[in-house]
Amino acid sequence: MIIECGEKDIEKIFEYINDDYGKCLYLYIDLIKYGLENENFKIWIQYTDENEMCALISEYYNGIQIYSKSCDLIGEEIAIFLKEKNPTGISGMKKSIDEIREFLPEFEEEIGGVGELIELKYPPNPNAYSAPMDELDEIAKVVSEDENIGKPYGYDSLYKQFCERKKDKFGRNFILRDEKTNEIICHAATYAELPNLGIISGVLTPPKYRRKGYSKETLAALCAELKSEGKEIFSYFYIPPAIKMHYGIGFEKIGDWAKLTK
Repeated sequence: MIIECGEKDIEKIFEYINDDYGKCLYLYIDLIKYGLENENFKIWIQYTDENEMCALISEYYNGIQIYSKSCDLIGEEIAIFLKEKNPTGISGMKKSIDEIREFLPEFEEEIGGVGELIELKYPPNPNAYSAPMDELDEIAKVVSEDENIGKPYGYDSLYKQFCERKKDKFGRNFILRDEKTNEIICHAATYAELPNLGIISGVLTPPKYRRKGYSKETLAALCAELKSEGKEIFSYFYIPPAIKMHYGIGFEKIGDWAKLTK
């Protein structure tokens, strides 16, 4: 049985997640930020026949995140529910996504990892800094040119998101510039923040500046600032260079993460 949640259910949801929020970060952060009265954010609870909670399903715009504390979700029921929602993407810990995967053959799967920074082991570049609002236009142009990280969203969407996050103190953009040309040679950001945690994303270096360690130095600088504010730091990583970079900085893997997209 899948039931849509209301404000009265928020305490129950947090009790179910408890300290396991590293496995459902965006669900957790969005619930704190928006509550359940925002038309663009919803949560459903799946119950077993014994009326025990076995999964949470969140929807933000048209993206779905699934969380099951014990991976005891009822996969076929959730898959049927999701087909009615027709999301553009579905994500969650791989063990949970595995339970619905066979029922959603129209989706392609990408496997990565989610990790937490345990100890900062790499020296930050002292010249990397948190960009002010008037530099976000330039940053959005650079990020939008990256084939994997920014191009799917486009400049307009990225610029709007960066400005909104900056204004709401919900994210920040760290950059490193070339000392001679002043070009942006590396970018790393938080795409979601709370007073106690931040989620890293958007780490990229333009092609002509790659293989010089700039990503690692800039990411370390961002992490150092977040740590100085007492935040727990999490990140998602998919490709081998990104995995190696995160481990080298001091991240440890929480578990495998899966994304399903059409």
